[in-house]
Amino acid sequence: MKKLLAGIAAFSVCMTSPGIANAQEFTEFEHQNNRYYYETLNPQGVTYYKYKVPAYSFGVFTLKNHSRISDFDIYIYDYSGGWKLLGKGENTGVKTELVTTPMVSQDRYAYIKIVNYGSQASQYLFYANHVTPAKNFGITLAETIIICSLEGKNIDSGTSSGLVTGISSILQGNNLAGLNRDLFINGMTSNIRKQFGYGCSGDFAVNWVVSMIKDVYRNYP
Repeated sequence: MKKLLAGIAAFSVCMTSPGIANAQEFTEFEHQNNRYYYETLNPQGVTYYKYKVPAYSFGVFTLKNHSRISDFDIYIYDYSGGWKLLGKGENTGVKTELVTTPMVSQDRYAYIKIVNYGSQASQYLFYANHVTPAKNFGITLAETIIICSLEGKNIDSGTSSGLVTGISSILQGNNLAGLNRDLFINGMTSNIRKQFGYGCSGDFAVNWVVSMIKDVYRNYP
């Protein structure tokens, strides 16, 4: 109950008093593979980050409880004419949080709030990344053409369009913590094979989806 009331109070201040929120010091997370920030927070302690998510990409934010005590939660906001909550990770205990944000057509900053809702001081590790479906799409397509030697057989636009819509809607704007990566991949690939078969189109679809999922889970235990 304490956690719920504290969260409501903090969110209310953020939404009704943007001047207070703007006065907070947001540490900018500079993008680099395998980079992370860490800090030890006391009970009810809060820290803030911002991270630029490129256009046509969705943000991927992973928060690990390094000390394995207390309870960290994460909240992702957008500030485009007003504060808007994009995603949150509120697993209980020491579980890792994995949150994605929706994809938009322009660069934008994601503003991150990390809170220690537990009763003990604890250290977190925070990772921020992004996934660009079109980039994965192009790389996978090139690899598939080389491996399969398609010999004039094209992967039709219907296949690519349907996959972009389907996988993006599943992966972005969600709390994916607790979802086993390998089981997720197996389920997705089974469905794709049923739809596209075991030819080059099916190989392309499976490889592209797997590359996306692995990017999302790159820092997840």
